[in-house]
Amino acid sequence: MLNGDKLVLREWRESDLGALAELRNDIELQALLMTQARPNSIERVRHWLVDRTSRDDMAFFVVAARSDDAVLGYVQATNIDRFHGVGELGICLSPSAQGSRLAQEACRLLDRYLRHTLALRKITLRVLAGNMRAIAFYMKSGYREVGRLERHFFIDGQHQDVVIMERFLDA
Repeated sequence: MLNGDKLVLREWRESDLGALAELRNDIELQALLMTQARPNSIERVRHWLVDRTSRDDMAFFVVAARSDDAVLGYVQATNIDRFHGVGELGICLSPSAQGSRLAQEACRLLDRYLRHTLALRKITLRVLAGNMRAIAFYMKSGYREVGRLERHFFIDGQHQDVVIMERFLDA
């Protein structure tokens, strides 16, 4: 478990399945995360969690409120390559937890874990070019744009650009 001021990053539990299924079934939220939303039963979410937490190239944590352990979302590093010291960030917070600096704290805790425990040196991410709120957050968090995939992700009947960003963890 990784402890912050307002939240903790921890392993998933059976009691988290309902809240995580709600996030996985939020079509608008999942579209912003560039996933293809589809109905997710509790069993499908359980399978998704088991897969994520059993892989050597991933680090997955539930983001929970420190005060009452309520599930606020999840954060993950995917495509971890320990030889090269890189991974890819993914974060999903419930709409009610957004805009309250919790994402900043969750990313800071994950960064510390990735740097000190997994010896990663750089984290990358992909974000929809039209998601200006997320891009502003990432820029404020020390990420910089390093590329763009034109007309890459199909959403709302059209192909949209995807921005590629990176941040060195020692900075």
